[in-house]
Amino acid sequence: MKKRMFIALDIVYTDKVKIAHWREQHLPLPFKPINRQNFHITLAFLGFITPQQQASVAQLISQQHGLMQQRLKPLIQQNKASSVVLSQLGYFKNAQVLHLMPASCPDWLIYLQRTVVELSLNSNIALENSSYQPHLSLYRKAKAPLPALCKSLQKTVFTQQLSITSFSLYHSYSTALGVRYEPVQTWKINF
Repeated sequence: MKKRMFIALDIVYTDKVKIAHWREQHLPLPFKPINRQNFHITLAFLGFITPQQQASVAQLISQQHGLMQQRLKPLIQQNKASSVVLSQLGYFKNAQVLHLMPASCPDWLIYLQRTVVELSLNSNIALENSSYQPHLSLYRKAKAPLPALCKSLQKTVFTQQLSITSFSLYHSYSTALGVRYEPVQTWKINF
């Protein structure tokens, strides 16, 4: 049976709480809020994949993990930390998602995302061919004229530096209480 899967940077609990608190205080909008437990930054959306594809991508990442760590180390040291600074509001019109995003993507994140995509493709997982925009989703079903709203709210954006220590392969599934994201396998990336 196919499962809906994605690979994402893990957000530590304290950062999730800070972002949720900021959203409640400064961005109380009439849209569907993302549950703070589901906060993440996607590296690759895999879609519905078979158990064989899941096992293959997990195995390839595990096999390459040491090499990935070696290549990440100088990039992370150049950044002084494995962190992402979320400092801008953004809006995906087609998906109707309001999100936080970095002003620029750190080199370590670009490398990690490209490597994860390559390993996913090597596992016969067909991915959408689109440019990478790291983001943390805040609201779904956001239907107002949000580009103008994002500009006006930009002054109130809480600049949040996220300390990233791992990334995971997640299973996304629906429950009576809403969508849940369950990590299936996790890989460390801090030094």
